[in-house]
Amino acid sequence: MQYNDNIYKTIVENIGQDIFVSDGEGNIIFVNPASIEVNKLDAHHVIGRNVAALVEEGYFSESSTLKAIENRAPVSVLQTNKVGRKFISSSTPLFDHNGNISLIISTSHDVESLNSLFETLEEQGVEIATLKHELSESVDLAPVDSTSAAINSIITKVASIDAPLLISGEAGTGKRSTAREIHLSGKRKDMPLITINCSTPDTELLDVELFGAETYSDGHVHITKGRIEFADGGTLILNDIGEMPYNLQTKLLTYIETGTFTRSGGTTPIKADTRIIALSNTGLKERASNGAFKKELYYAINSVPITMPALRERKADIPCLSRLYLSRCNAKYGERKIITSGAIAVLSSHNWPGNLIELSQAIESTYIMTDSHMISGETIYSILYGSASDEDSNKILCTDIIPLKEAKKQLEEQLVKRAYEVYGTTYKAAEILKVDQSTVSKILKKYK
Repeated sequence: MQYNDNIYKTIVENIGQDIFVSDGEGNIIFVNPASIEVNKLDAHHVIGRNVAALVEEGYFSESSTLKAIENRAPVSVLQTNKVGRKFISSSTPLFDHNGNISLIISTSHDVESLNSLFETLEEQGVEIATLKHELSESVDLAPVDSTSAAINSIITKVASIDAPLLISGEAGTGKRSTAREIHLSGKRKDMPLITINCSTPDTELLDVELFGAETYSDGHVHITKGRIEFADGGTLILNDIGEMPYNLQTKLLTYIETGTFTRSGGTTPIKADTRIIALSNTGLKERASNGAFKKELYYAINSVPITMPALRERKADIPCLSRLYLSRCNAKYGERKIITSGAIAVLSSHNWPGNLIELSQAIESTYIMTDSHMISGETIYSILYGSASDEDSNKILCTDIIPLKEAKKQLEEQLVKRAYEVYGTTYKAAEILKVDQSTVSKILKKYK
């Protein structure tokens, strides 16, 4: 059955979904009645005009069309129209046979309608099984970045063996959750999983906590079991093993080599089948080399080395991790908030010295501070860098002496990149920075 063009036109004009079409330069060539109604447009006023002009006139706070042209890929943005309604606008570029953008087709979804849908689902008690699993067992290592994928592969392999492991990495990179994932993925998953902190300054107390103790009174032996015995058949996580006192390192090495240990005050060797997973911040190898950590123990626990990457080294994982932490907040606070692409851009640009812990806390802080169902880039930015309302917040701080020309170059790059990350388009960034859009585009291209 064949249809003429009038039938397709009838469908587009009556579909109930607003449709907004521009050419490859952002010049508007078609808006259907739903788009005219939703955005309070005058079709005769907008046809033939550039989308950038509508943004400047306040019809939209920003344009997914312009962003799709810049990115040459489908995009979605949160925008507010002239009458104050919020939408998630999605634009898809179509290419001709020469690879040039010929059309941009845009549609949008009313945020209020989405919120209503979320509330309806909640009222019906809808639960997502995968989210439950994600909340209870996720290792916080999304396999998007190649480094993360490689570590996930190692985790899968070592889960089935009993050799001691050393997991190294900066604070907050997910060492403990990785150790937990290894335990839960192996044959010991139904047995105890116990953690002990090795950084205590009280050597005697750590000896008792780790290996147990035997005391004698009135001819009776009083036994206090240590963590190694309690974890028999399961796994013992030694946090901050680099801080373990040297004499206890020797006792631990004996246990790893023989499977036996002696309680404090005791003389009889005790057997236990406990797998050791040691956690350490970076630099343990150097400490072993200079004698600050027992070299034999280092090699005994480092049979399969796992180094957790810093978050700044796996930025491709930030969108996935951000949504993971957002899902946890939704479960914790009983809401269904979503995060905008602008917010993801701000998160992805941050250096994250606190790694996963800092990211998780930033998401939760922003979640609490956001009243709507949409977490915006502006709110994320204020959480990470402070509010711009303070008197000194806009002052530029000089922390070092560098050539003036270099300082100007760094400032230009940082300002333009930050404005683009927060506001999503070169047009909006140019408006905030009070420069031409072409200037922003050139600077972004220059420092790409």
